[in-house]
Amino acid sequence: MSEEQGIVVKTRADGMADVMTEKGVGCESCGASHSCHAFGTGNGMITRASNKIGARIGDQVALELGSGLFVKSAAVVYLLPIVGFIIGAASGASLHDAIGVGARSGTVLFGLAGLAVGFLITVMVSKWTGVTGKLTPEIAKIISRGSGERISMAVDPVCSMPVDPTAAAASLEYRGKTYYFCNPGCKQAFSQDPEKYLG
Repeated sequence: MSEEQGIVVKTRADGMADVMTEKGVGCESCGASHSCHAFGTGNGMITRASNKIGARIGDQVALELGSGLFVKSAAVVYLLPIVGFIIGAASGASLHDAIGVGARSGTVLFGLAGLAVGFLITVMVSKWTGVTGKLTPEIAKIISRGSGERISMAVDPVCSMPVDPTAAAASLEYRGKTYYFCNPGCKQAFSQDPEKYLG
């Protein structure tokens, strides 16, 4: 099982909760770490999780998602299109005479068709797992109870991501209102043309 800790920032009527989790140690070496702010608050990320144990706003919780599900989801995303391409290419190589094209053309055409079918199956499986919630993290335990008071969140006007005003990477006052940003780059973009992002 994979476990992550975070703070509940919002509870929902559908039995779900939004949990702010810290970026892990592995994020520093990740090639996509420069764009992670698009999914969170700069220092953390908002994760929607199943809240069957009744965690409240402000509670420190542990999230769990089975490692087997990580492997299965990775297999769906990466392996199905590749398998589809290989099966399609092999079919094209053996059926090229029947459809009246050269061996190379048949291999390429059927390979691309297999790749497309693999992607289509991947999309269908992804939608199904989203509907059934099989890849949804779950709040496994409450580590410590919070105050239960609402945690105020702002929205970065540039990337529209939630930002904790007390831990925002940057802020800027414009026309009497303070705006909070998930990183200095968003603040810089906003300061150059505020109306572009407020319109």
